[in-house]
Amino acid sequence: MIDRIRRALRRLANPGAPGSASTTAINDPAFVDVRIAAGIFERVRTHVEDFRRGEEAGFLLCAESAVAGGHVLLVREWHPVPDAAIARNSGGSVLSWSAEFNSDILQHALDLDATPVLVHSHGSPSPRFSPDDRAKERPLFGAFSRMLDPLPTGTLLLGVGDAAGSFWLAGGNQLRFRRLVVVGDTIDTWYSAEHPPPPAAARRRLDRQAVAIGPASDAKLTRARVGVVGLSGGGSHVIQQLAHQGVGTLIPIDDQLVDETNLGRLVGATEADVDATSKVALAQRVAGGIDASIDVDGVEERFPSPATISALKQADVVVACLDRFDAREAVNTFCRRYLIPLVDVGMSIRSVGEHLATADGQVIVALPGQPCPRCYFITDAVLARERIDRPPGYDENPDAPGDPQVVSMNGVLASEACNSVLDLITGYTGGRRGARHWQYDGRSGHLEPHDLPPGRPDCPACAEEGHGDPPRAAG
Repeated sequence: MIDRIRRALRRLANPGAPGSASTTAINDPAFVDVRIAAGIFERVRTHVEDFRRGEEAGFLLCAESAVAGGHVLLVREWHPVPDAAIARNSGGSVLSWSAEFNSDILQHALDLDATPVLVHSHGSPSPRFSPDDRAKERPLFGAFSRMLDPLPTGTLLLGVGDAAGSFWLAGGNQLRFRRLVVVGDTIDTWYSAEHPPPPAAARRRLDRQAVAIGPASDAKLTRARVGVVGLSGGGSHVIQQLAHQGVGTLIPIDDQLVDETNLGRLVGATEADVDATSKVALAQRVAGGIDASIDVDGVEERFPSPATISALKQADVVVACLDRFDAREAVNTFCRRYLIPLVDVGMSIRSVGEHLATADGQVIVALPGQPCPRCYFITDAVLARERIDRPPGYDENPDAPGDPQVVSMNGVLASEACNSVLDLITGYTGGRRGARHWQYDGRSGHLEPHDLPPGRPDCPACAEEGHGDPPRAAG
């Protein structure tokens, strides 16, 4: 399954991909987002917002996620400018450093197939680059961008909850910085001080929710994009609840039509949908019936096809509602590569006669820089056992027995998953939920939160964190 992801990514990573060719970016001002794990961002701020000696600076080394209309830079490493390289108030510049350090950063970026982004701060809101900043920027990033083409490169100036950015591609300075996305227990977005998003209109239908979790929640939800992979059972509950909560863009992923056995658990399905309506089309109908303004960018294919990857790369959060462990592993690895929070939902029921022997469910919230399901839950032994008991393709066999399912138990897990999505987007708990594992016993109704166990040093998914797209083919 992981090999299929890599093949799909390679098919996407070509010079003709949307927003990837340098001539396109120069003639059409594409946007640039920067996505960073909260732990790294805390280190960045600690350094550049320490003004005891004057301004400080450093370089982020970023992979790229090429998306329609622009670039998302995924932070892999942080390198503050070392004291030994700094020259303060030299040659009329507040802060400068040696050419050797710039060369070292560029070489390290090339070794990683990454691109450098310079970061500093003036310590004030609504930041603007100074004449000194601009004078240093042009020769440095004009040269960097030609050597790094087709990757964008540039500089960020941190404000107070906002930022300014200037980004270059192939010698041109026409890319438009859009936002800095900090991914932690909540998703904290620092929008461009020069090009903030237009205000979102309040939706009266969410008045009661806004009273509960704050007036700013409506706008945050309107701008949010949430992917849902797997729309049977729990996934259909998730689509419905996210639509009720006011998520502005839903990205449902599933390759199947509604069948008769789905009517026992698929929210919104009717007899008329059997063998006639795709689960993606049903999700669109359910969401549109709640709020016609919701964008539904569905893909009627199985993950990890190139189309599903392309769609999910633009998600702020991904919810996986999948039966197979290898499929759950694949979505987890994808989210690690692109620094996207994952809410993984699973339910396993075993019956003896007419009684439930076990009914165990999980909701796992995995965040960049913290342990993931592959570290401790989707183990090598679990995957090996599944390959024997349920070889690849087993779930596509119409004569194979389906997994036991109970709609109400799916609904419990889906509701808890949607609570986590809501908190990631709005921060309504103040970050108290964060990365956790909720264990559910469907027999007793007990739902218990647990802290995640320590990460696995050799976790293959965590090893790909922030790697983004594979290197593009030359030519």
